[in-house]
Amino acid sequence: MLDQSAPSAIPEIGPDLVITVRAGHDPAAPHRGTLTIGDWTVPCAVGRSGIVDPAQKREGDGATPSGRFALRYGYYEPGIFDDGVMAAMAFPFKPKPDSYDWIENPASPDYNRMRARSHNEPPPDRAPRLFDIFIPLGWNDAVPRAAGGSAIFLHAARPEMTGTAGCVAVPHDQLLELAQRLRPGMIIDIATPDQAAAALSLPDSLESVTFHSLRPGPRVIVTGAVHGNEGCGPKAISRMIAEFRAGRRKLVCGSVTFVPVVNHMAYRLDRREGDRNLNRDLHEYPVPQVNEDRVANVLCSMLRAHDVLIDLHSFGSEGPAFALFGPDAPGSDLEPYVRPREERQLIRALGLPFAVQGWMPAHLKALTRQGRASEIGHAIGTTEFMRFVGGAAITVECGSHKDPASGGMAYEVIARGLAALGLIMAEAGPPPAPPQILQIGDAIFAESDDDRLLRTYVTGESVRKDEVIGKRADGSPIIAPHDGAMIFASGSVKAGTEMCFLCRPGTPSWPNDPVART
Repeated sequence: MLDQSAPSAIPEIGPDLVITVRAGHDPAAPHRGTLTIGDWTVPCAVGRSGIVDPAQKREGDGATPSGRFALRYGYYEPGIFDDGVMAAMAFPFKPKPDSYDWIENPASPDYNRMRARSHNEPPPDRAPRLFDIFIPLGWNDAVPRAAGGSAIFLHAARPEMTGTAGCVAVPHDQLLELAQRLRPGMIIDIATPDQAAAALSLPDSLESVTFHSLRPGPRVIVTGAVHGNEGCGPKAISRMIAEFRAGRRKLVCGSVTFVPVVNHMAYRLDRREGDRNLNRDLHEYPVPQVNEDRVANVLCSMLRAHDVLIDLHSFGSEGPAFALFGPDAPGSDLEPYVRPREERQLIRALGLPFAVQGWMPAHLKALTRQGRASEIGHAIGTTEFMRFVGGAAITVECGSHKDPASGGMAYEVIARGLAALGLIMAEAGPPPAPPQILQIGDAIFAESDDDRLLRTYVTGESVRKDEVIGKRADGSPIIAPHDGAMIFASGSVKAGTEMCFLCRPGTPSWPNDPVART
């Protein structure tokens, strides 16, 4: 058994016992690939979201983890394949039980295990013929981690070879040939064309990848999945790492550190936070109590070692991508150390429709009204901490959580940002138009868990002064205090957290000189 909790224990295995799967040659169809055993190669399909680093795999993401995984046994449909033929195979196959069920509920004690279904339970909703033969891969099965991904099989593809939920699939008419080529002790090696199969990062570790130029320049850090339900950052960062490793990107100067997944617990659970919101009250914790405290102690140290932060996020509502950046010189008591020229120049290079200032003052204004000004630390996240330690920092909201295009936008943000900082060569073409600048006027806080906005607001949508935008739990209206554009409108909030922010037009001045080389 290949124990995924101990990747260093993977033994040397001869090429005759390796099934090679490579997919992702075409970014437009990341699920299409090939499966090879010796001199036999067939087309295959992997997860509809493509191949991901195993540290980023989670339940329901539609992705196939890269790595090397054991194949120990398989199942077949007795009505389709002859018992005698299957019993004569070198690889151990068993008849598929009529009542089989593979448990994909992370809360179940049988997670990622086969279980016999009781007579009164409905059969699982599985497409016919796809599982006429299936072989479980040794993924997350030695000691299953809740929400770490389940039911990763080798099985039959749909006729149109569409992406799977995370399995590897070959054409149905090749199933018997595949079965005949399998041998005991085989492993399957899954990767993109640009990477070797990666070892599994432990769930309580924080992985970073750094590229150094031999010429001095800014030290840049790019972070993803500070919030676990925001998948655009990990996808874009993994793609950029692969391009650097393959030589398609070249570092001209300085260094860049990529952190695909900052908050692994939240990412595994596919939710905004693990134990709390990492992007609030961010600082070092001498006595860490919860997951985010421990992450903060590592992350803050990393931020101190860099000059510029690009933090990739997405949001829950619909609307275009935008960015947030810090105050203009000379700063303020809230953010005394600022580098406005670098941040504005970086924002301008991204080609976004608008960018927003004023996060900290808006929080202080709202908290002061509630007699909670001492709680201003609630507003300190990655970018605010980075400015506090003397760096430049921007947050880029790359689109809606559910929009597949948000990953592509995050990738473009990394490429344009690194080019603006001089770390890589810029693409040919005219510079993008500068974005509209907005200033946050007010943060609207929930006073109860049952406070609600009246409807779903699109990011950047205009509202008018005195317009009713929501209702408190007691039925009283929530009224817009001024004309503005709404951002971060949330449909469900907790008492004391932000329901939305209202923005006014800001100062559109832009520096013309290049970003400073630190």
